[in-house]
Amino acid sequence: MSSKRLIVGLGNPGIKYAKTRHNIGFRVIDELVARHNLGAGRGEKRAQTWDVQIRGLRVKLAKPMTYMNRSGESVRQLMDYYDIPFSNLLVVHDDLDTPFGILRLRQSGGHGGQNGLRSIIQHLGSKDFARLRFGIGRPPGKMDPVNYVLQPFKIDDVIRANELAGRAADAVGVWLSEGIEQAMSRFNGDAIGSKNAPNRRNLKEQLALSLRAHELAPSDHKPLMKLIALQKKLGLIDDAVTNHLKLAHLFEREGNAKLAIAEKVKAVSIRPSLVAEQREIAEWYLARDNAKRAVSRYLNLAEHFRDNGDRAAALEEVQRALSINHQHPKALDMYQSLQETLASE
Repeated sequence: MSSKRLIVGLGNPGIKYAKTRHNIGFRVIDELVARHNLGAGRGEKRAQTWDVQIRGLRVKLAKPMTYMNRSGESVRQLMDYYDIPFSNLLVVHDDLDTPFGILRLRQSGGHGGQNGLRSIIQHLGSKDFARLRFGIGRPPGKMDPVNYVLQPFKIDDVIRANELAGRAADAVGVWLSEGIEQAMSRFNGDAIGSKNAPNRRNLKEQLALSLRAHELAPSDHKPLMKLIALQKKLGLIDDAVTNHLKLAHLFEREGNAKLAIAEKVKAVSIRPSLVAEQREIAEWYLARDNAKRAVSRYLNLAEHFRDNGDRAAALEEVQRALSINHQHPKALDMYQSLQETLASE
């Protein structure tokens, strides 16, 4: 049996589902991809996948492209092809019966009405694999649960969902390196905004101290890093992006281009509209003969333009990607789709 671990995030492919509650499993995979700067991934076994080493372990991240209720088809193919035992599988999914803001890890169990999990159990013929439930809570009033899960998070819940996706990614890391018991002990039942979490008043006090520390030592990395972390916890996202770029500038002044680019990657992962920074990152990778990541960055920018209705600009970025790798499958698909859409307008 392989020692490779498989982390599967459940969701539905396509732009219209991207920000819905049902796609929170995809969002956690995206968080891990961003943390490890993995790029666009590749298609295999009816899934989008990435290979990475996390805490010294070989890990495959996967987002099944089969739609939720057929997720098991892709998972079974990946498990069989890579000879992955059930003990090395973790499935991340949304859960209606868990309150919003709470994570629950389990060693095994039923599907609880979650259709993606139901499909995986059916195709594997077993319930003996770990799962990480991301609580989305029950719909209000008499709303149909089907409609509820296919809606995006609302207003303040968007920030809370992003924070919890980060915490879920932390839980994945603990599961990998320390096992399910430690992950359950540290992450189960930890609600954002619960009595166990730092309250906003304490966070604001820490923020004020960090701001003062940064003012006193503007060239010191540590206060600025602390400031960014606190701003994200308090939902001050624009301020956090500004400080990621400020930290990048500090690293540039010190001649550390690699750390500077890493901070810019964090900034654009939050604000894809930072077009100049997106292109700078792509060019940096290209100058270092890392064509794969350069292409990925141009395609990320193309997706930003496309999602905001600027298909002509999106097409230009796809063409930049194809000029580097003229056989890139995702770039070719996007190029054809954009050409067809522009021709019909």
